[in-house]
Amino acid sequence: MFLLGSRGWYVAAGVLVALGFVAAVLLLGTRDREPRAREYLDVTACLLTADRGLADPEAAAVWAGMQEASEATGTRVRYLAVAGDQTVENAATFLASLAQADCTRIYAAGDLPRETVDATAAQFPDVGFVVIGVAQEAPNVSTIDASAVHTHLTEIVEQAASSR
Repeated sequence: MFLLGSRGWYVAAGVLVALGFVAAVLLLGTRDREPRAREYLDVTACLLTADRGLADPEAAAVWAGMQEASEATGTRVRYLAVAGDQTVENAATFLASLAQADCTRIYAAGDLPRETVDATAAQFPDVGFVVIGVAQEAPNVSTIDASAVHTHLTEIVEQAASSR
């Protein structure tokens, strides 16, 4: 019979626990798993809102369509609410942030974002703007209804994928 002192039992128990842990890691590590991280396309849709952000019903409807399109297509989506003075001059700095942040399309929901796109879209000719409602005509500005955001963004992703 093999006798261990009190320290020996602790060492033996520790070795058994360590071996069990190593065996579990080896067994579980060989399973095929789906990746946990979402893979996104190189398309980012951005939403500019007034200070109420997604609490504004129009912005919330647009954001819901953007999120649905993101889930379906792998598009990155984000939004930015105009903080501070609710003027076109102040909002233009927030719009410029989105335009310079690799947004493929910038959606504008609400009166202030619409007015800001009308006033500043020409400064960013390589950026596509989508105004919810009515906007001034410009080569890089289109208008849609809030209910069409999901379809619109899905079409943009399909066009980007086919042009590769």
